Amino acid sequence: MTRLADPPARTAKLYALPFSHPSIAARLMLERAGIEHEVVNLPMGLHPLFLRKAGFRGGTVPALVLDDRRIQGSLEISRAIEARGPRGILFPIEPEARRRVEGAERWAEAELQPIPRRLFRWALSHDASLRGRAARMAGFPLPRLAGALMKPLVARFARVSHADDATVKADLERLPALLARVDAWIADGTIGGEAPNAADYQIGTTIRAMLAMDDLRPRIEGSPAAEMAARIVPAYPGRLPSVLPTEWRARTA
Repeated sequence: MTRLADPPARTAKLYALPFSHPSIAARLMLERAGIEHEVVNLPMGLHPLFLRKAGFRGGTVPALVLDDRRIQGSLEISRAIEARGPRGILFPIEPEARRRVEGAERWAEAELQPIPRRLFRWALSHDASLRGRAARMAGFPLPRLAGALMKPLVARFARVSHADDATVKADLERLPALLARVDAWIADGTIGGEAPNAADYQIGTTIRAMLAMDDLRPRIEGSPAAEMAARIVPAYPGRLPSVLPTEWRARTA
């Protein structure tokens, strides 16, 4: 007798990093849609190896197994969740409103999301004590030694994300304009409503990550963007102490 194939597993599996704001966004979207899921936090720096072992083509988080599909990236994950339903859970049903939300989400993924990631990787590549602290929070044994051994790996990730002096300085200079755009979308109702949409999660988690960075928080706190981010993520897992040279911090004022 031919054995029928087992039905797809109903519990989704989200591969993440604890400090990754896109991973947090993916988890919150799964919760919003009421999709039962398990979160697997991977060891920082070694996560590409674990993801490929789990059958993913790329080495980045968030990575989601949903109904036997492997999906990577916050944009792809939001659309997979929306397709799973219920309809309208992450994107408005009305076409023009959906177009605005999709545009804000794409912009945030391309322009806003990389900024805290770059600053974090720049900081890790420049500060040995911070690498040790990150290794301890990630659960590595002998965190000081692990932090020292992580230096070449951290430098590689910094190069991949262009976390160099020039790019970080440029990010700081354009941050006020980016925040003004977020505040404008809150004002016109594209984001910041009572029921969060995909752009809320994409933008809110990114702003919340920035608020957890001592160098960026003074420029953001008290703004509509900061208030929205605090609603989306009331508590962020971790904090980045001030790492920027004094003259660079003036760029965020």
